[in-house]
This record gives sequence, structure tokens and C-alpha cells, in this order.
Amino acid sequence: MTTTETTRTISRPDWLSEEVWPFQVRTIDLDGIPIAYTDEGDGPTLLLVHDGMWSYMWGQVIERLSGSFRVVTLDFPGSGLSPDSDRPVTLESDSELLESFVDKLGLTRFTLVAHDLGGGVGIGLAARRPNLVEGMVLTNTFAWPPHVRSLRVMLKTMGSSFMTGLDATTNLIPRLSAGSFGVGRHLDRAGRTAFVGPFQEKGPRRRFHQLMASVMEESDYLMGLERALSTTLAGKPVLTIYGERNDPFGFQARFKEHFPDGEEMIVPKGLHFPMCDEPQGFAERVSRWHTASLT
Repeated sequence: MTTTETTRTISRPDWLSEEVWPFQVRTIDLDGIPIAYTDEGDGPTLLLVHDGMWSYMWGQVIERLSGSFRVVTLDFPGSGLSPDSDRPVTLESDSELLESFVDKLGLTRFTLVAHDLGGGVGIGLAARRPNLVEGMVLTNTFAWPPHVRSLRVMLKTMGSSFMTGLDATTNLIPRLSAGSFGVGRHLDRAGRTAFVGPFQEKGPRRRFHQLMASVMEESDYLMGLERALSTTLAGKPVLTIYGERNDPFGFQARFKEHFPDGEEMIVPKGLHFPMCDEPQGFAERVSRWHTASLT
């Protein structure tokens, strides 16, 4: 079956106007699950992967990169515009779904651009199918078991039943993430409202915390990813982009140990979402790096 036979456009929610999301809203069926995704532009393919929130955070760089690249991103089940499913909420399960998504779209060569827990998802795919991945842009992410106590404490706290219940009741994390310390530094009120749109429902709020909790249970999977960085994926062109004010666990330096020839960018005054803190600089650096390293 061709991609055009398995995808369709869907109606926009009231809170997602064309002004705040100037892209088509599409879905593709994966094992009976309608997965919402964005596919814009022409040229070399960039696969943007985040897990925990939703793909709206990529909007500002999609606008800037889709003139030179084909830019693809998706919402995992129970997040963004994708309905919930009975799949396990884990990095490994989402990585397997990402692989199905890539195959269904017929993506045979692409650059992985991964953020936050999207690193554990996207690098898992790269480790299994290295022939698909030309290079990697890794931004405020990691791909190994939680290696310092403070990181483990943070994950346990965010994945706890207390935090899950608190957020399900108050919508605290999405509301904070929509502000200037999260994705909203360059968004207006309508843009911030759109970001929190899916979190009107309690399911997406809970999923975020379930995914955080899963990281503490996936040591074998994450150890496999770190091995892949120095074996299967060794020598891949890599660009790491981190916020100046949000790398407390030394992730960027650890990636440099695995990819000593990789390039680095630090976003001045950047926090957890570098692509939102400085979308123009982020897009320009990705484009320059891609031209120099992959063409």
C-alpha cells in the first residue's frame, strides 16, 4: 500500500488555527492507531522526534527549515493530536512505533533530530536501523541509563503517582512548559494556548509522567543505546545543541566522549527547548551543519 493510500488530512481542533500551525494536519494508520504527523517541504529529510509533550514545539523551526528540507514529525499515541492506545508507555515501545512510522512513510534516508526523551526513542531506531540515519542532531537529550543521583531523583519525582495525580488535576506542567521558560519564549497568547490544547484532557497529562517513570525501568534498553553510540553509530556525523542554562547533568559533554568529531552549539540563555529559545539560530546551524557534513 502506498503512503497516499494510508494517510489523510483531519479537521483541526478549534484551538489549532492556521495562524498558529500553518501546516496540514495528517494522520497515518499504524496497527489500527491513527498517528498524527506533519510532513512539510522538499529536499533532504529531517525526522524531528520528541516524546512526552507533542510536536507543536517544533513549529517555529519547521517554518524555517521546510524551505530547504523535507521535515517530518509525529505525535506518539496519547499525545498531541494522536488518540490514546493500549500500547505500553515506554521509550522502547515508542521507538518501535517510530520504526513502523518511518517504514510506512517510506523514509529510507534521513537525519534524526531528537529532543529530550525523543533521544531514547530516535536513537533506538538508529541503533536498530543505522542504514537509515545519515546523521544526528541531539538537543537537550540523553541515551544511557540515568547516571547521576540527581537525575534519578528528578525522574522518580516526575514519574511518581503524586506528581501524576497533581498534574492530572491542575495541568501544572503543560502550563509551565507553555511559558517563556519553556516553549513560549517567542509565542503569543494564541500560540501558547495552542500548545496546551491537547492537555485539556487528563490522558496526555498522565502520559508524560508515565513516560518519565518508564525511564527508570528501562536500564537494559538504555544500556543498549549507549553501546550503539560507540559501535553501530560510531562515526555518524553529529551536532549537539543545548541551552546554556539547562545541561545540569553534563549530557552534551558525554555525547562528545562518544562523538569526539561531532559539532556543538550552545544557545545563549537557552533553557530546555533550544529550538524554541532561538528558532532562527537553531535552524541556521542545522542547515549549515547538514550542508558541511552530509552533502
